[in-house]
Amino acid sequence: MDQVETVSDAGWWQPSGMRATASHKVDFSNVELDAECVIAKPEDYNRQPWLTVGSIRFAAVQLGGAEALFDATRHYLHSLNRTDDPYQEARMGQMAIAIETGNLWLKGAAELIADYAPTFCGEAQQENPNCDRLVSYINMARTAIEQICMDVIQLCERSVGTRGLLAPYPMERIIRDLSLYVRQPGFDASLQSVGKYVFSQPQQRSITWHESYCH
Repeated sequence: MDQVETVSDAGWWQPSGMRATASHKVDFSNVELDAECVIAKPEDYNRQPWLTVGSIRFAAVQLGGAEALFDATRHYLHSLNRTDDPYQEARMGQMAIAIETGNLWLKGAAELIADYAPTFCGEAQQENPNCDRLVSYINMARTAIEQICMDVIQLCERSVGTRGLLAPYPMERIIRDLSLYVRQPGFDASLQSVGKYVFSQPQQRSITWHESYCH
């Protein structure tokens, strides 16, 4: 960046949530790069399964946001002595189940990734017949965690009401940030890839996502 002339625009980033973040739009028009500046081959960025697998890191952060909302909701209800209300207990139970479900998805994804390639991203030219299965599982995990976050948001809002969504309580900010962060590109394409993989498997046997890989 110190060697070329670009135009940077920080003012375009006006998100509804995640307002503490910064994102710049950079115009690289008329910038030409020498061969020594190239760090990969064309389409390496889009190489699967790693393009999709990398998204599991974002899913983990998203689930962390849901867990922060769960903790803030619990603290708020304790402060108002509403923990004996059976409806509040039921909602907190639903939130706990949702977050544990998300953690199980992350654990399953981590196991599959480690089994697929001990070194993240593996070898550039390495072919693995289980690529589609891993991509499908990651797409299931990130889709499931998105829904988990949305469910936790709704349960929190019902638990704390309008008062709990006002300053100085943190729930409104967490909800605003998390609602923006869970938006993922190509949501429908992710689900489609899962269905396509499912239909591609032999009908005479069940689909086992965590069976051992053969390298």
